[in-house]
Amino acid sequence: MVAVPGLIILLTLLTWFVGSLAKSNSAKRYPAPGQLVDVGGYKMHLYCVGQGSPTVIFAAGLDDFSVGWSLVQPEVARTTQVCSYDRAGLGWSEPSPEPRTSENMVKELHTLLVNGKVDPPYVLVGHSFGGALVRLYALDYPDDIVGMVLVDSAPDDLFIRVPVWQKAIEQKIRMFRILAPLSWFGFLALAPENIPNHGLPEETLDRYRAILVATPFFRTGISENVTFEDNLTEVRARDMAGFGNMPLVVLSRGYWDAIPISESENQYAWQAWQEMQRELLKLSSDSKQVVAEQSEHFIQLQEPDLVIEAIREIVKSVRE
Repeated sequence: MVAVPGLIILLTLLTWFVGSLAKSNSAKRYPAPGQLVDVGGYKMHLYCVGQGSPTVIFAAGLDDFSVGWSLVQPEVARTTQVCSYDRAGLGWSEPSPEPRTSENMVKELHTLLVNGKVDPPYVLVGHSFGGALVRLYALDYPDDIVGMVLVDSAPDDLFIRVPVWQKAIEQKIRMFRILAPLSWFGFLALAPENIPNHGLPEETLDRYRAILVATPFFRTGISENVTFEDNLTEVRARDMAGFGNMPLVVLSRGYWDAIPISESENQYAWQAWQEMQRELLKLSSDSKQVVAEQSEHFIQLQEPDLVIEAIREIVKSVRE
């Protein structure tokens, strides 16, 4: 008779083997739609479609990646070249040996575009944390940028104006620390349908779930969330310079979907968020705000037409 400890070890190894096979199959089923570009000893994913100038560059939010633009990218590509990418360790990009600082992420994006032979000028489109990164990119490489769309962009003073935001981040980190070993072991790959859909179209959802279960997504997600406040501080140290009269559209959510803090804290956070969104208009003398009345944070999935129109408006103004 097999001893109980031996049986447990056998079942554990069998589960790990089946889970690893499921992870491998998921990765093979959904290869990178774009190219993998060497950025200095590791590769990052760059997905470009369409033709024309200026080129639109999409930057995803915190622990998010290129599939989040699946409703917007094909439509904008009808009028100009459009590129989405995955930060190191997310999507189809390999992890980076460098610390996950805002400056390093911006340098990586610049190297990715140069090595991927995507020439400026660029219109930068950033969602949430990606909005903070594109602001920093425009400050580091001002001659390359001709316009910007901020999609419910993370304000750089978020943790100062809304200190309770740290509570939500800490809860998310705790959840990711549970999911990371489950993903590594292969448990998530055995039942990817349990990963919730936050608005992705069905044809993209399976691709998104495959990445979460087959890559180090959660480990990178932990790193991005742990450094989130410090990275916004990096941007804040530079952001006050502004962008002169560069065309800027600030797209802001129309309602607040409560985060895991108290009701009074949520009310305060919502008021502060609206104020901070309006303050982003000060970054340029040629700016306007559009409120997505039917959207919460992921405007590009809930009201993609607003994002598409904002980008097309800026591309048209640049060409004129």
